[in-house]
Amino acid sequence: MRVLHVITGLDVGGAETMLARLLEHGRRHPHLCSEVMSLIAPGHGGARIAATGTPVADLGMSAGMPSPRALLSLARAIAVRRPDVIVAWMHHAQLAATLAAALARPWLRVPVIWNVRHSVADLAEEKPLTRLVLRTQALLSRGARAIVYNSHAAADQYRRLGFRAPDQRVIPNGFDIVTPVTRAAARATLRDRLGVDSGDGPLIGMVARAAPMKDVPNLLRAVAMARGQGLAARVLLVGKGMEEHPALAPAAFGLPEDIVIRRGHRGDVADWLGGLDLLALSSAWGEGFPNVVGEAMLAGVPCVATDVGDSAKLIGDTGAVVPPRDAAALAAALVRLGTLPATQRVALGERARARVRARHDIRDVVDRYAALYRDAARSTPTARDWARARA
Repeated sequence: MRVLHVITGLDVGGAETMLARLLEHGRRHPHLCSEVMSLIAPGHGGARIAATGTPVADLGMSAGMPSPRALLSLARAIAVRRPDVIVAWMHHAQLAATLAAALARPWLRVPVIWNVRHSVADLAEEKPLTRLVLRTQALLSRGARAIVYNSHAAADQYRRLGFRAPDQRVIPNGFDIVTPVTRAAARATLRDRLGVDSGDGPLIGMVARAAPMKDVPNLLRAVAMARGQGLAARVLLVGKGMEEHPALAPAAFGLPEDIVIRRGHRGDVADWLGGLDLLALSSAWGEGFPNVVGEAMLAGVPCVATDVGDSAKLIGDTGAVVPPRDAAALAAALVRLGTLPATQRVALGERARARVRARHDIRDVVDRYAALYRDAARSTPTARDWARARA
């Protein structure tokens, strides 16, 4: 079966990471022959996908709404490749793939699956162009053979926005649960690398882009509050834009410069996660199923996250979940977990690891995607399918 993955871009993000994992573990289903097409030039994420041996191409589009020229280029690519199914990742690619598939083979429509990775609790939070794309997608969603969401929260929200398809499913993200992580060694290595002494208190990390939806300032406000409540902790911020973003200067939050360690994008960030004492994710909106939380849990690190997307379902009782934009609640959670005796925090991390291993094995996720592709390629929507879509 030929599967063409169309994605808006291949930089660093949750969608790109999950696509890479599916391709890395695709040998479980050797009948699947995959190819990836990016609307814009690939970034950091392109190399990881290319390393799987999967062909990667790009249309050289500019960021923004797909142009008629780009749609025609994508339509020609589809006509040449003749895929059995198209999987479109992220909003702009979903719009482009649906229109291009109709142009490419109007006499024999290629089934298009929309892969939604983003939650939309409030449409007003999104950029004007994204709001326009979402409204257009709602009108075109009946043209998708299936919509797959990586979180239950997103599935509910998009249905309320008017997204309809004859087949709608939730397939959460998966993780490589086989790779061993040596927690104590990772902690010692990271602290040595950063110059953090054992007496400096817990090391709290956040791994994310310095984007408004991640609400990093809220974390820094919470850390300042937590320090006022007696939590002696260091903070590590890692991700694109973290190192140089002027709004994240510690002094702006009343924090000493040496308390906050900032680093930019790193390709080896997974090796750093196991060295943290706590992982924090302070997103205000937009998360679907946060990969970094699952990765930290798998490394045995307790997590504190805001209640956005499926973070609460992922963490369960192995960490803490607080309302978004509530610095006081976030501070209280950091104090509660940060002041636990080390043995109790390690035990909590082990429960987190066990939870991910039991629920989010990438092998199971790959199998569910393979079944989705098969169903989309083989079936034609029935009256019952459309009745479910309208419900």
